[in-house]
Amino acid sequence: MIHHRTGLPHLVAALLVCGAAHGQQPQTASQQVSEATINELLQRLAADESRIQGLEQKLLQQSTNSASATPVVASTNPVAPAAAILPDSSAPSTDIPLSAPGPAPQAATLNDAPSDPHDHMISMGSGGPALKIRGFFDFNFGVGSLANTMVYPIVNDGCGICGNPPTPPHTAFQAGEFDLFMSSKLSDHLSFLAEVVLGPNAINIFGVDIERYQLTYRENPYFSASAGRFHTSIGYYNTAYHHGTWFGTAQERPIMYLFEDSGGILPVHMVGLTFTGEVPNTEKLGLHWVAEIGNGLSSTPAAEAVQNFYSDRNYKATNLAAYIRPQFLPGVQIGGSWYHDGINPTQASNPLPVPELKQNIESAYIVFFSSEWEFMNEGVLLSNHVTGTAAAYRSPMAYTQIARKFGIYKPYFRYQYVHDNVEDPINLLKGLYYGPSVGVRVDFNDYAAFKLQYNHLFQSGQLPGNGVNAQVGFTF
Repeated sequence: MIHHRTGLPHLVAALLVCGAAHGQQPQTASQQVSEATINELLQRLAADESRIQGLEQKLLQQSTNSASATPVVASTNPVAPAAAILPDSSAPSTDIPLSAPGPAPQAATLNDAPSDPHDHMISMGSGGPALKIRGFFDFNFGVGSLANTMVYPIVNDGCGICGNPPTPPHTAFQAGEFDLFMSSKLSDHLSFLAEVVLGPNAINIFGVDIERYQLTYRENPYFSASAGRFHTSIGYYNTAYHHGTWFGTAQERPIMYLFEDSGGILPVHMVGLTFTGEVPNTEKLGLHWVAEIGNGLSSTPAAEAVQNFYSDRNYKATNLAAYIRPQFLPGVQIGGSWYHDGINPTQASNPLPVPELKQNIESAYIVFFSSEWEFMNEGVLLSNHVTGTAAAYRSPMAYTQIARKFGIYKPYFRYQYVHDNVEDPINLLKGLYYGPSVGVRVDFNDYAAFKLQYNHLFQSGQLPGNGVNAQVGFTF
């Protein structure tokens, strides 16, 4: 340790003076210590003392900083602790070495560490992207075969009257969809969202689906572009209500908008690109446009319908949609869409002996919303035209829903009609389905609602189905 050196110069000077004054032998002129020499020695010793004190302070400060430092970036790979910080290599050459001879190792810092391509480190010092997560869930108690058609399709395998027996009546507590909605703003123009859903099927197994993932660039109100998996802009309901049942007034989606894995025949999801925006100089009319291109549904009906990675054909599905929100009709939205795809079952992963066909889907709707009223009307016409045939297989479908709010209570009524051509070669859901649903929604909390709904559905070739479902849907 180097301490208490304050009297060192004076001690050395005193020894020199005493040696000169009390020597045992007479000294010559050359051996005598002059006063100038003593002053020079004192100055050199004082300079050395000052330099040593400066080094001690520098070492103490660096040691304190090293001990109190905490890492600000987490690496995906384990790394060894940083070495002790040593004096700056740019110090004067007169520095006293504190270790064995040889070059002193340099400090290991985050900025000086070698770049590792496997370390996915992101600097958050300048305010990087933040991930926001919202959750949605619904829990049900159902009685009857039509208690919860989102979880239990209308019939086994969603195959209508194609030979499978109908879903048997059941009384059960039912887990709905556990929906995690994630979003992040990457810049002023760039954002990302994803929707991960865990849900059970008819054999009580939970499955995980990434229902939506979209990277969106928004230049201005007139143009935005998204890439990923999204809800196709067919009609109104499909893009207004996604996988959190808490948003919707009713307990479930209309039959015509059933998800593909519940027997739905419309391309509810699309993997590709979507573009949308307002039309300039149409503010009073509120005109908006949508253009989409993607993989389309699988050419094999029994396979995974949404082609997330592999497309069984080069032909791409396209969709064009438009709608208006007139300023002179507050709460009203009127729109329509046209979807086109080319499907070739003979080139599917599991080929079918069905020639190539063209698929067209037209939709039209008018909806109205106010603080008290809700009124929705939609119609869709699905046409599959097999090459070489004279006429297309047409499947019309529609629903009407009306609701009126009284405080926390919101009674509603829905009537729906789905007529899927039984001769259509690729539709899974076949036959005629129509009937009413009556229910009430009770918003007993800002983030939770209770729904009680009764469904009565006429099905071709089967007895009418009935179901009562009680649901608690909430967001967290």
